[in-house]
Amino acid sequence: MGVIDFIGDNAAQIDATEYEEKLRENDPQVLQPDEHIVFAFKGRGGSGRDKYMLTTKRIIFRDKKGITGKQIAYKSVPYQSIRAFSFETCGTFDTDSEMKVYARGIGTLSLDFNKEVDVLAIQRFMSTVVIQGKGAGEEYTADGTAGYGNSGDGGTGIFDLLGSNYSQIDKQEVESRLKPSVLLPHEKVELAFKCGRDSFLLTSLRVLKIDVQGMTGKKIEYLTILWPAIKGYSVETAGNILDRDAELTLFFSLPATPSSAEGFPRNKRTRMKIDFRNGQADIYAVQKFISDKLLGPDTMAPSQNGGAMAGYQDHGSGSLLAWLGDDNRMVDPRQAEMQFKFLLQTCESVDLATVTAFALRSAGSFMDKDSELCLWLDFDDVFYPRRANEDDPPPPPIPRKSYLEIDFQKDKVDIFVVHRYLSERLMRVDGHQMKPFTSPVSSDLLVPSSPDSGQNLLDWIGNNAKAIDAQEVDAKFHEAGILQNEEHVAFAFKTGRDSIYLTNKRVFVIDVQGITGKRKEYMSIPLDSIRVWSVESAGNFDRDMEFRVWFKAYWNNKVKQDLRKGKADIFAIQSFIAHFIIGDANGSSALKNAQAYNPAPSGAMTKVLGYLSDAHLKDPAELTSQLRTSPALLQEDESIDAAFKSGRDLFLISSKRIIIIDKKGITGKSVEYKSYPLMYNKAFKIETEGHMLSGSEVKVYTDEDDIKQELAKGQKDNIWLIHEILSDKMLDNPQKEFDEEEVTLNQSSYAPTEQYSPVVAAQPYQPQPTTFQVQLPAGISAGQQIQVRHPKTNQNLIVTVPNGVAAGGIFNVSA
Repeated sequence: MGVIDFIGDNAAQIDATEYEEKLRENDPQVLQPDEHIVFAFKGRGGSGRDKYMLTTKRIIFRDKKGITGKQIAYKSVPYQSIRAFSFETCGTFDTDSEMKVYARGIGTLSLDFNKEVDVLAIQRFMSTVVIQGKGAGEEYTADGTAGYGNSGDGGTGIFDLLGSNYSQIDKQEVESRLKPSVLLPHEKVELAFKCGRDSFLLTSLRVLKIDVQGMTGKKIEYLTILWPAIKGYSVETAGNILDRDAELTLFFSLPATPSSAEGFPRNKRTRMKIDFRNGQADIYAVQKFISDKLLGPDTMAPSQNGGAMAGYQDHGSGSLLAWLGDDNRMVDPRQAEMQFKFLLQTCESVDLATVTAFALRSAGSFMDKDSELCLWLDFDDVFYPRRANEDDPPPPPIPRKSYLEIDFQKDKVDIFVVHRYLSERLMRVDGHQMKPFTSPVSSDLLVPSSPDSGQNLLDWIGNNAKAIDAQEVDAKFHEAGILQNEEHVAFAFKTGRDSIYLTNKRVFVIDVQGITGKRKEYMSIPLDSIRVWSVESAGNFDRDMEFRVWFKAYWNNKVKQDLRKGKADIFAIQSFIAHFIIGDANGSSALKNAQAYNPAPSGAMTKVLGYLSDAHLKDPAELTSQLRTSPALLQEDESIDAAFKSGRDLFLISSKRIIIIDKKGITGKSVEYKSYPLMYNKAFKIETEGHMLSGSEVKVYTDEDDIKQELAKGQKDNIWLIHEILSDKMLDNPQKEFDEEEVTLNQSSYAPTEQYSPVVAAQPYQPQPTTFQVQLPAGISAGQQIQVRHPKTNQNLIVTVPNGVAAGGIFNVSA
């Protein structure tokens, strides 16, 4: 141990096997029976109190607190929650190395090592355990031996160095140099670029940026970004004279501690910009490879329908105001596809995998003549501008790419066609099954709407002074073409001019805006985007009930609706959402060695600690029975594994979610029931008891917010009970998120019951065979198979092109 390592808290490596034996002896509950420590470290050069472990399942930070160190915090980060990591080697003067981990929910974690630690060995281990399955991105097929573009000469001139312009280099040579020290044995480098001493690589498993630092270049950072962390990208070709470089920008959300500093983004790891030397990098090869890794390989046949506005001859906007306002208009999609074919995949129109919610706004009155498309995107690009003058108040944040608004020319865009198209692309929940983003869209959905369809619908809603009947709404929405064929309204509510609807696929909000009410916003939140939800009963003074959902986004991602007392069943609403979010989750208990409930003695100190908001264990079996009926909160296969009462409030861990029951107000009559699905809980921390009144504590990290609960003194066994539950649910039996579900096109499993105030449920039937015509796509010949969409059932069919059909010819299909 050196003085520098002690002062700088640089961790020293210790024997993993010996430490595992010691840990199992002193704290047997920390590790699972089949879990083993691979790397172990001790802080302050080996003389500190803190320990750090890389096990076969997670990273564990063991942090002793206080003067005596009796209170110990164990922070667990499952490998599947990690979206990026970096390792920095020792330098000449800066002799410590460093590991950084970017994990969902918990943010950025860093650990410094002394110079004896082999960080590249840890880097290889992390690559092995983190880059698995979906973490490696989509499968792809390189075109021949050249793959994704040829190599350049790798040379960079003085202007390229000053501008940090990268040149393409030989990928095989780079791959051979980085194996086996950095890259995995089966990993392939597809595109490689170099600028001075730095390198930028696109491999089959990751995006890898190598940053050589310092005068000697001995200190090197290896930053790995997993493909699923990348949410968007843009490419820009080189210009003339001074603008001589092409550009690639990657948009991502590497979890980090949020900041509100002026002049900076909320998340400093939100985008990466790479400049390429003109003529020394194939920017289109870069674009194609990133598309294949994010969207999947280009294997589908071209679309069989012409799309909206097919055959339309564009004659310009015809409006000075539209030109000044940069309003978009609809054009023939096939012409646009041919124009941008060098960028698009055969089956691609636009990358929608990052869109989590959308809204369409109709045009208003007076000067507000444009309609709008609003998109909520799944990455944090929020920026805090600087104030113009020192005495001015801080300006509000701007969303940048986290939220997009696209203006449409009023008379040139049918917003209901756009609504139907996005519904088909984004309403992927089919019961509990998933539809692929690449599912063909029926041409029937792209037929222009009736000019009065939206107005007739709003007129009907506006004439209802009472609560809206869900069955009538369902019929009206289908008549107006608002809903999908297999979509039905279960709940409908109206407040003033606005209304909100719950269907078996989305939360649908209609917001009437402006003085005249002519401008209307139609917002759709797919049910699979919901991350947290709550319902709140009415109180004595606050006579309204409330319903809230938080969806997957980083900008204005909360929807709240007040409900009139006696006019809605909030627990039916809660059960309805739970059915679609956690209905397929594993409802079995996580406790393999559950102990019988043993109530704590109720003395004076217990009452004092209860007042201080330190929770006490309650009988989970009793609460399971109660919450199935009064109120009906739990699902049939859901049970409470652990329950703690703090004052009037309850902290519950069920087999599917964490539930916070919060009694509000003086009387406590208003009660909020807030649900956090376990599938979106990404890391956790427990703290054992300390001295005096310091009880144990649990903290669960989610994508939305953190859940913290303190336990009363004398409950040291209960904190390990929570540790066992969370370890099972996050490490051994994690519930797959919707994005991780296998893609399928099975029929809907949604079966409405009286619990959800349903409309009429569709009855199964056997359709009669239908004969329809298919035009042979270019490049396809007789005998080959193509994928087509059945015009009535909307199912994908694989058909073989019959003999004698020439390119562009028509043949019949009967199915």
